[in-house]
Amino acid sequence: MRVRVLGAVELVCDDGTVQKLSRTRRTLLALLAAARGAPVSSDLLVDELWRGSPPATGVNLLHQRVRDLRRALGEDRRRLQSRANGYALVGADLDQARFEDLVEQGRASAETGDHERASMLLDAALGLWTGGAYGAVGESPMIATEAARLEELRLVAVESRAAADLALGRQAAVVADLGPVVRANPLREGLWLLLMTALWHSGRTAEALDAYQRLFRVLRDELGVEPSKDVRDLQLRIIEGDDPEPAPARTYEEIVPRQLPPVVAAFAGREDHLTMLDELVATASVDESGRAVVISAIAGTAGIGKTTLALYWAHRTAPSFPDGQVFVNLRGFDPCDALDPLDALGVLLEAFGVERSRQPQDIDGRAGLLRSKLAGKRVLLVLDNARDSEQVRSLIPGSPGCVTLVTSRNRLSGLVAEAGASPMELGLLNDAEAYELLAGRLGEDRLLAEPEAVERIIELCASLPLTLSVVAARAAIRPAYALADLAEELGESRLDGFGGGRGDLRATFSWSVQHLSDAAARLFRLIGLHPGPTLTVLAAASLAGISRVRARRLLDELTEANLLTEVAPGRFVLHDLLREYAADLATGEPAEVREAAELRMIDHYVFSARAVHSAYDPHQRHLDALEPMRDGVSPDVVGDSVEALAWIGTQLPVISRVIDVAVARGIAPDRIVLLVGALERLLDLQGRWIELAALAEAALPGVRRSVSQGGDPAGLGVMHRAAGAACGRLGRVEDALDHLGRALDLAMESADLVGEGKTLHRLATVATASGDHAGAAAYAARSAEVFARAGDPIRAAWTTGRLGLYEALDGAYEAGLRHCEAALAELRRVAPGYRSEGNVIATIGWIHQQLGSVDEAAGHFEEAVTKLRAAGDLPGLADALGHLADARAALGKDEDARCARVESASILAQLG
Repeated sequence: MRVRVLGAVELVCDDGTVQKLSRTRRTLLALLAAARGAPVSSDLLVDELWRGSPPATGVNLLHQRVRDLRRALGEDRRRLQSRANGYALVGADLDQARFEDLVEQGRASAETGDHERASMLLDAALGLWTGGAYGAVGESPMIATEAARLEELRLVAVESRAAADLALGRQAAVVADLGPVVRANPLREGLWLLLMTALWHSGRTAEALDAYQRLFRVLRDELGVEPSKDVRDLQLRIIEGDDPEPAPARTYEEIVPRQLPPVVAAFAGREDHLTMLDELVATASVDESGRAVVISAIAGTAGIGKTTLALYWAHRTAPSFPDGQVFVNLRGFDPCDALDPLDALGVLLEAFGVERSRQPQDIDGRAGLLRSKLAGKRVLLVLDNARDSEQVRSLIPGSPGCVTLVTSRNRLSGLVAEAGASPMELGLLNDAEAYELLAGRLGEDRLLAEPEAVERIIELCASLPLTLSVVAARAAIRPAYALADLAEELGESRLDGFGGGRGDLRATFSWSVQHLSDAAARLFRLIGLHPGPTLTVLAAASLAGISRVRARRLLDELTEANLLTEVAPGRFVLHDLLREYAADLATGEPAEVREAAELRMIDHYVFSARAVHSAYDPHQRHLDALEPMRDGVSPDVVGDSVEALAWIGTQLPVISRVIDVAVARGIAPDRIVLLVGALERLLDLQGRWIELAALAEAALPGVRRSVSQGGDPAGLGVMHRAAGAACGRLGRVEDALDHLGRALDLAMESADLVGEGKTLHRLATVATASGDHAGAAAYAARSAEVFARAGDPIRAAWTTGRLGLYEALDGAYEAGLRHCEAALAELRRVAPGYRSEGNVIATIGWIHQQLGSVDEAAGHFEEAVTKLRAAGDLPGLADALGHLADARAALGKDEDARCARVESASILAQLG
């Protein structure tokens, strides 16, 4: 039950109907609301109700009116509490309280400089008003005092919103908003000052001066005074022709990425190549062709030092690129899979602050957005380990201020021919450069003491930088060892390598691993089972079945030995050759050891994903594990939804590979079901439908094989439902219906009520997207009924809200409104703060809009936008913003409407 006092005093039921109250009962409700939770004495209530002339039976009549009001309050009757010698209305859902809270938040946001948020909050606050405060009640000094206080706060909110909008450059909206308010409050100079400023900043100088003259006459005629000094000063500035201070455009935090990984302190040789790179940039800076600079073809064999050269030069020249430096490992020769151009574009856009959920879903869209983001900027892109020209082509920016540096084992002749890339090929270091590299790592004194050993080490490493670096790391952490002993050990460990005649990498790697502690060597072998591309401390701990602290120490040992690189705190990568070598070593482990490690690894990601899902949406219930988490598994834990989204961003590429491993090995199909089930809703809300479809469709063969061997068919239904949901969002309607039809059959066959309800909900979504709103309503009604039978009140309420939407889309507005308001009331009862509440509120707003109640619709849309933005529901947010724009336009708030429409279009474009 809601109490409205910002307009006619009303008591509104949860289903949206307004209780019919007599004038006396409305006045009693108003008196109690005006006290703001404080007790009001019976004597004062009697005096106010009967205007100073109470009947002899006034107290008895008051008790009767209180009983009547309690009956009208229904389940909220407990809010009207008896107190000593009086009554109090405590904890009621009062629009006045919401208004005051929004105003306070809005003004606080303005004080911190967040004018966008301030404007939105204050607009929402003012949208709660439907007329003069405490209307349609009897005369009462107490009510009149409270109404006057609220009217003053309303004017403060109007002024604060206008100030925020001026700061955002919305002069036209301020002029439109303030006109009628100034006419109704002609003696309030603050409003005139804002109006004059808005007119002046809009270039309407004559109207601004005319506004001053009108204010001057009003103050002279009414009060016999002149305008304040602030107003007079503004008039002088306008008359003297000062340029108005430009209102700052709407600003967003400008992200300047500095993402270059650290480079080794001891860099050796390559002077000719460094000079060539410097000259290319110098030449490009005076190039009038308008082309972006592409420096490709730092080409050469594995371990030759391409990445080291690129990073060394990038760090050295970073000051020339003040708008950012970005590094992306394209993993072109990764043993699992290369980073495809769509994902690579996603990584680049994320570096410049464009969240993955706000990016287009196709290569052309993301490439165009990247070019727009980099237009006019000086940015350095380092694209490492490219497979071929095709992988790189769409990543090249169009701005002539940008430089793209690409490394590859191949020569990328296509990029040279098509994009004018300048080729550069690296060879082995000469003996002097190899010596310089070792001296930089170990100190020249140590080398001078054993020149023959140094010569032997360089010979055994064939001057290959990677092998030299591994050997140098080994020597550096064993300063007491003689270099001659190290050279002898290295020579004795030579195996049949894959150095291609240019150095035996396997020999170097095996020699380095032999000198690890037993525990670190074991972890290195088990890391060979991990598909990459990155590895966290807890993932490593799970692989080995050890504690986090122990895993951290062993990872540090591997990092010291140059076998791992820590690219971010707690996140590690292996050179792809080292990963191949580790995988080779892992084959020597007993089969049962390998399988146990793989199962622990899979459990790590399964239970981490479930924990992330719970943090993101605490109300969402999940599939229960078929068995408890295995011993030795250490799942990730996140604190809130922001950390949950960050976890998904870093771990999704790993999870994709984990699923591939599980399917290829035919293990843990039940766990993969849990993994995809936990990610389905999160990826859906973020608009990452391509990734969701890929995960589900990759997992399907393994789960299908499991079912054919007697596994639980409900899991196959989960896979089909996730794939169907993603396909539906991507417009692949036939695929969606095929997947969802299979999912529904499987759920019904296995008596999985929750699965059946979820699938019906997804079918409704596909139906309404195809224009079949009646069919969607039928699916939603079935879904709500199934969820109710399953004992799931949250999903039952949510799907009831969707039923209301589909009914309204089919033209049955009254029925739709009843279902939506009932759904909202139930959600607030069983799951306060539920993330999807905003969708239901937006639907209610849309129905009011269709029924002609534009003011009420706008208020609902404002509330929905706030909730959907907080929930990260981008599809819902885009829809609500579009309807909010229509409502604002209908109310004459053209500038506000434009802003909402632009944001909605932006999100829709990014979602594809």
